Amino acid sequence: MSEPTSSPPRIGTPGWDRELAGVGLDRPCVDASVDHALEAADAHDAFDPHALDLGSDAESAAVWVLLHQRFPSYGVLMYLRMCWSSGDHVLQDWIVRQFAAMLTHGPDPVAESAEYGLWVDYFESPEASQVFTALALQMPRSHRGRLISGAGPVPWEAKHHVFQEAAEVPALHPALARGLAGSFYDLYGQVDAVAASALVDRITVADEDLLEALSEATTQPLRLRTGSAVVVDESDPGWPHEGSFLLRAVVRSPRSRWVRRSELVADGRVYGRLVHWDFPFDAAKIAHRTVVAPEPEGRIVLFRVEGPAEHAELLVNRDIEAWPPGLREHLAR
Repeated sequence: MSEPTSSPPRIGTPGWDRELAGVGLDRPCVDASVDHALEAADAHDAFDPHALDLGSDAESAAVWVLLHQRFPSYGVLMYLRMCWSSGDHVLQDWIVRQFAAMLTHGPDPVAESAEYGLWVDYFESPEASQVFTALALQMPRSHRGRLISGAGPVPWEAKHHVFQEAAEVPALHPALARGLAGSFYDLYGQVDAVAASALVDRITVADEDLLEALSEATTQPLRLRTGSAVVVDESDPGWPHEGSFLLRAVVRSPRSRWVRRSELVADGRVYGRLVHWDFPFDAAKIAHRTVVAPEPEGRIVLFRVEGPAEHAELLVNRDIEAWPPGLREHLAR
C-alpha cells in the first residue's frame, strides 16, 4: 500500500470531493447513486444495507462510505470490505483512507462502527500490517485511540512502535491498555509479552478489571490441566506437522489467552511449545495412538505441541504452565 503523509479530509467535505477524482469519480454522480440507493431501500429513519445490490466498483465503495456516515453499522462496512477485496491498489488505498477519516473525524457512532469493522475485516486478515500502518501514517497521534484499541490481532511488529508512541500520551493510555489486552486475549491476538510488559509498566490503567487482566498476562503463565495426548504416526502422508503431538487440556487460569509458541513448563522443565489452539484433528483419517489419561472437567482444548513425541507421555494428567516466549526469563531477572 502507498504511504500517504497527510491527514484525510472529513467525509463529504469539498476536500473529500476533490479526492474522489483519484478513483475516477465526481461527487454529483455519487450523490445521485446514494439517492437511488436510499429510494431502492425505502430508507427513512432506518436503513437495511442487505436490501441493496450495488456491486463492488469504486462508485459503489463511495456510496457505501456516504451511507455509513448517515447509517453507521457493520452491515454497511461489510459491503465496503467487498469493494476493497475486489478493488485495485488505488481503490484499496482510498478505502483505507476513508477509515482513517472515520476514526479521525467521527462522529462517534461512525468512529465506533469503523473501529469494529477494522477489527473484524482487516486486522484479522493477512493484510493487517499494511492496513494498520497505512492508517497510523494518516492519523494524528492524538486521534489514534480507536485505532490502537482494536489492534489486538495486528502483528506485533507492525503495531509496536505505534503503541510505544501512545505510551507517551496519557490521554491514549486507556486505549493502549485495551489494545494490549486485546493482543493477549483476542482470539487472534498477537503480542510480544516481554515488550508488552514494559509498556504496561509505563502507562496508567484506571480500569481495575483491565489492570488485573494485564497484570495476569504479563506476570503469570497460562495454567492448564491436561488429560490425554495423541501421538501421530509421522509416516502418515496426511500429517504435515513433523516433530509435534497433540495434547488435551483445560484452562485453569481465571482468563483464557493465547500466545503462540508459549513454552510448556512443568516442574521447571520445558517440554515443548504450543503452536495451535483447538487443532482440527480427524482421528479416523490419520494413524495415531492415544496416551490415555483421565480427562479434566471443563472445556477441553486440543493443543498441538511442538516437541519430541516422547514428551507426550510425560505431560498427561498433570498441571502445567504455558509461558509466552521470553517472559519467564524476563521475570526471573
